[in-house]
Amino acid sequence: MNCAALPENVLESELFGHDKGAFSGAISQRASPFELANGGTLLLDEIGEISPAFQAKLLRVLQEGELERVGGTTTLKVDVRLICATDKDLETAVVNGQFRADLYYRINVVPIILPPLRERSGDIPRLANAFLDRFNKESRRDLAFAPSALDLISQCYFPGNMRELAYCVQRTATLARSKTITPSDFACTNGRCLSSLLWKRAERWHGSNAIDDCARSLLPAGRFGAPDVWVSPRNIGDANDPASRAKGSRLTERHRLIDDAMEKAGWVQAKAARILGLTPRQIGYALRRRGIELRKF
Repeated sequence: MNCAALPENVLESELFGHDKGAFSGAISQRASPFELANGGTLLLDEIGEISPAFQAKLLRVLQEGELERVGGTTTLKVDVRLICATDKDLETAVVNGQFRADLYYRINVVPIILPPLRERSGDIPRLANAFLDRFNKESRRDLAFAPSALDLISQCYFPGNMRELAYCVQRTATLARSKTITPSDFACTNGRCLSSLLWKRAERWHGSNAIDDCARSLLPAGRFGAPDVWVSPRNIGDANDPASRAKGSRLTERHRLIDDAMEKAGWVQAKAARILGLTPRQIGYALRRRGIELRKF
């Protein structure tokens, strides 16, 4: 069930079902997805988009394992394994009062944080080939990547993750000049990478803040699609150079932000990463680079 795709006034009916005559147009009884998934698994996509009023109704199902159809009087018992997905920062939503804390703790039992595509560069060639196979079937063509093309695409930053990779493959395959896609066919080698332009414009219009600077200091430099103002943390320079001292002071500020985030998160790397908008891997790298031992409680 995609919670974001349904208006709030029909979400309850779609998720809990309804009895005949419960409202205008309810000409027959409709079983809820919880009933249909009884003994199995139900995926609620975009769980962070539901309203606070509906969150209370959903909490009852998760806590008590029972529900009532809209317009019904019979209490139904269900046993469902629930999987929730969202791209929202639910911790921030709880702090801001946009998401119920009790529902958050109820669904946050076994959290699985999917790293961004840039952290899984080894997956890019396989995914690119899969997207190209789909394009070939739909377009009745027979294209293939040259090994050098896969090497190039594996270095791309892909801030748009899977969707950007899929559209990059589709665009490149559409404009390819032969049956073998080479590095010269990609927009990034011709200075026409729209993703890179998007990041540069966002940088000019919105500027940067301390947290953004912290993220940029931890990300690899020279990746296609990444803003060229981002620098590698290894290239600090000479301590006697005024420019290098300025960089060092910025790094000190970034380190302080990481320390503050780790304190707030109780030294849980995954939670500190969400506070800073980074990945646990990047937080772990920053801590190892500074030789900080994790505190255990």
